Amino acid sequence: MFAFVDETGNTGANIFDENQPLFLTAAFVTRADFDVLQSRKLNNILHKHDIKALHASELGFGPIEQIAPEILQLLKACDARFFISRVEKRYLVATKFFDTFFDSGENPAVPWTAYNIRPLRLILAFKVASLLDDEIARKFWAMLMETSKTRAHDMIPAICDTMLTRVARLPDQRSREIISAALQWSRNHPNALDFFSASRQARNGHMPNMVAFTNLLEGLENLSKLWNRRIRRITHDRQSQFEAALAEWHRLISNASPEPVLRPGETYVLQKAAGSDFRVLASSDSPGIQVSDLVLWIFKRYVEGKEIPYNSSRLLAHVIRKGWQNDFSFDGVNRAMTERLGPILQAEMSEEQLKKAREIQENVELHRLSNMAAYEEDGLMPFERYRPTEL
Repeated sequence: MFAFVDETGNTGANIFDENQPLFLTAAFVTRADFDVLQSRKLNNILHKHDIKALHASELGFGPIEQIAPEILQLLKACDARFFISRVEKRYLVATKFFDTFFDSGENPAVPWTAYNIRPLRLILAFKVASLLDDEIARKFWAMLMETSKTRAHDMIPAICDTMLTRVARLPDQRSREIISAALQWSRNHPNALDFFSASRQARNGHMPNMVAFTNLLEGLENLSKLWNRRIRRITHDRQSQFEAALAEWHRLISNASPEPVLRPGETYVLQKAAGSDFRVLASSDSPGIQVSDLVLWIFKRYVEGKEIPYNSSRLLAHVIRKGWQNDFSFDGVNRAMTERLGPILQAEMSEEQLKKAREIQENVELHRLSNMAAYEEDGLMPFERYRPTEL
């Protein structure tokens, strides 16, 4: 199978651009190489309507309405599928903040269960996010993008002190305890946190482009299994700033271990799109990327609440019906978590279950206190001391 990828909403390091709060990536996927087998048909459609190339932002809805019915027929004929990854930039900042200060493998003040059991991690992350405002978020992002390791670590105490003044806003005592302990330890041990990236390419790994691309690879992997076809090639629209980072990330993920990783309540495999090729082309050189550009342009206006004309709406409806979405946002993650975990979180617990939970919590607390004390003696992080199976 072949994937043709386009993106929109790239603001580089200016992640707080109010005019572009979302970063979107779309993949147009076909079983055979669309650029080889269908380029003539697409060019005939465009030539018929006196259109040189399918660049949606340049065309606008007028010309798109004219060609949309024929494009739709072409997509149906080649049985295309679609994957769209949506990244809310402020949610990305919140998750980066949480991973920096609340990773129990690096911060011994954080209980292992609070970070490594996904439902508990998400709940705590949302509570931490509720304490972030624009000022702290910007200071944290500047810390993450800092080119000097010393200056980066020197920013930690002030950030933690400000956050600590807000912990009292949280409604439950346990969250206040966990968050306070994590921030206090970080403030007192700023040089212990391993977040600094010396190279520009490594810092680019924090950007929404890379999160969206990772989600895209997972979506393509799932479609590959559904179709029982390996991913032959991923063709990405050319954009110079992140080309090297995307290519390197593809190399790492496609060559990662295929062995499943087991964590409480979840199993995942790091390897995605094994054996696939990754290339970057200008959209003018790839009809498949032009189709992805068209789909993404219409979808972006849909999520912005703008009116979509009739033919374009029919085209978008087909894309949604034949596609999948990954919504990395406050609303998207909250909705998915509520659908999956709502019944569990609302269910009554038996005395036996409560007793077992207290035993686990006591054991985790002993490990937490032990790790904190031991760090003061030997400077080893929890991930250097215990494997998860030992907890």
